[in-house]
Amino acid sequence: MVFRKLRNHDGTPLVALDRDDLVLDGVIAADEDDREEKTMHVQRLGKEVYVVRPVPEDGPITPLVETELVQGLVGQEIQKIKTEKPIQKT
Repeated sequence: MVFRKLRNHDGTPLVALDRDDLVLDGVIAADEDDREEKTMHVQRLGKEVYVVRPVPEDGPITPLVETELVQGLVGQEIQKIKTEKPIQKT
């Protein structure tokens, strides 16, 4: 688990993302200059929970509920519900 410090950048809170992770995910190219300008979408999901995603150049951002991560989490919850014993009526 990697921790980053929240920094003040001219009055704006800022957290740096790992460059290697961004390259791995195709957000930036490995040979790009260090001063990339990418539009990112930041979404607050709840208290202390944020999602940061790149905005595609060729279209709108995928709704969060349609992402692979969220779909996987939903599938896990469905499996939990299916495997729980039903409550017996007395």
